Amino acid sequence: MIKIGNVRIKGKTVLAPMCSVSTLPYRILCKRYGAALGFSEMIDADVEQYGKYRFKKEFNTAEIERPIAVQIFGSDPKKLAKSAHAMEAMNADIVDINMGCPSIKLSRNNSGAVLLKDKKLIAEIISRASTTASIPVTAKIRLGIDSKKDTVSIAKIIETAGAAAITVHGRTMRDKYTGKADWDMIKKVKEAVGIPVIGNGDVFCAQDAKDMIDKTGCDLVMIGRGAIGNPFIFKQCEEYLKNGTIIPDPTAKEKFEVYKTMCALMDKYKRINPKLKDYKVQACWFTKNVSGGREARAEIGTCKTKDEIESVFSKLCE
Repeated sequence: MIKIGNVRIKGKTVLAPMCSVSTLPYRILCKRYGAALGFSEMIDADVEQYGKYRFKKEFNTAEIERPIAVQIFGSDPKKLAKSAHAMEAMNADIVDINMGCPSIKLSRNNSGAVLLKDKKLIAEIISRASTTASIPVTAKIRLGIDSKKDTVSIAKIIETAGAAAITVHGRTMRDKYTGKADWDMIKKVKEAVGIPVIGNGDVFCAQDAKDMIDKTGCDLVMIGRGAIGNPFIFKQCEEYLKNGTIIPDPTAKEKFEVYKTMCALMDKYKRINPKLKDYKVQACWFTKNVSGGREARAEIGTCKTKDEIESVFSKLCE
């Protein structure tokens, strides 16, 4: 069992923080399927945003998902520290600081992966946040802006400044999601620091998760794109890592049943009522890799009600 600060993590796989994906309903669903931890969508650390629609929509939690991990972004050490403290007050167990998102929008505000260019700022951000909040503060980084030469030194700075764990995505900011993740660099970070390291990048099946742990020595495996519309991957990975058992991919019928469960969770837990497009998005994700799925997704796009979406999906189970 791995501990991040004083938080025990029961398992090896973690749901990545992803915009419009890592919502409370989906975190709960992934938890049910074996995810040891799920990070929220990234939230603006600017406290002035707290009363606005976006914050109320995104920072929604439930006891059932504990440990509760929330990711925040920004570049002002004082605001990030204040935000970390606010998350603690709102019952989060772990607060993660985004230093890995390659989006242009965040870069323009000196947030996300672009922070990796400023070691002094990184140290101040982690130091202020970790001393302001009593819950564990972690950081998620990439290998650099366009070079990997400072990856290990940045990881050491983050550890020294007080972080309880670090997630390393094996690509640079410039790489975005192209090419192959560099697991060798994740291994170098693991060998250089004494805090838990979460490996991230190119895990799409149980064998990938085992290979990442074997090759990097990382403590936990974070799954992002491989988990979209695929909560089953956590059960597959956990079972394979623990017992060496291979769980077959879900059938269309199994995917349909879990899709309906996801919709029920959306109805129960979203503070803002889901719109028809939200159900369509989930249906499109869950029909991937299903025979006839492409045609079904085209039809789902024209559906006018939830019942119509379910009708289209159910035909794939026949």
